[in-house]
Amino acid sequence: MLSFIPTPIGNKEDITLRALRLLKELNVFFCEDTRTTIKLMRMYEIEYRTKELFSLTSFTSDRQILDYVDRMRHEDCGVLSEAWTPWLSDPWKSLIKICREYDVKFEILPWANALISPVIATPSDTSSFVYKWFVPLKKGRKTFFEDVLQTVQVVLQPVYMYESVHRIQKSLTQLHKLWYTGKILIARELTKMYEQYETWSVEEIIAKIESWAIPLKGEFVLWCYPDYPKKWKKN
Repeated sequence: MLSFIPTPIGNKEDITLRALRLLKELNVFFCEDTRTTIKLMRMYEIEYRTKELFSLTSFTSDRQILDYVDRMRHEDCGVLSEAWTPWLSDPWKSLIKICREYDVKFEILPWANALISPVIATPSDTSSFVYKWFVPLKKGRKTFFEDVLQTVQVVLQPVYMYESVHRIQKSLTQLHKLWYTGKILIARELTKMYEQYETWSVEEIIAKIESWAIPLKGEFVLWCYPDYPKKWKKN
């Protein structure tokens, strides 16, 4: 059995009893970063020296993955990302597909990820929305945001995405230049001491970042949603 084990993103208390039990019981782990896994086990006072830790990322060769799959089919193993649930969007989410192709039994432990908290925090209707993952680094950014505008302002569907602290201002400026008229919820430093949620127009969000009312620290979550007419209720 292969267990997908969620880990905390910033608050060490955000881990389940089931996850802690598996961290103690299992002896083989496939990790996004073995160094992070060692730190995690040290934090919960779990002996890691007797365990086998293997790096498994988007750069792992196909041949190496097949070797790992053979162990996954015959041993109880764990899969660990650097933070929170593995792996809603990571490049090697294809591991689920591999498990199905090679008849590897797996279980996915339930827990939160960076999607859930902003969904709950947004004042808009959350019965349906579009998840876009990370904003592209360079190529395709304009097309990406044009699609966001189409979805939010024409289809009237909220859109959720991640953005780096290094590019958040650039992304907001692009939305502004494309005449984005909806509201934006920004979430940052999720689960940590300075967790912050702000809901404003794109112009107001830009101004708050420039005035440092929204510090440029941590990872950012953007939730863009329609500015529904006051007398209009979405069915």
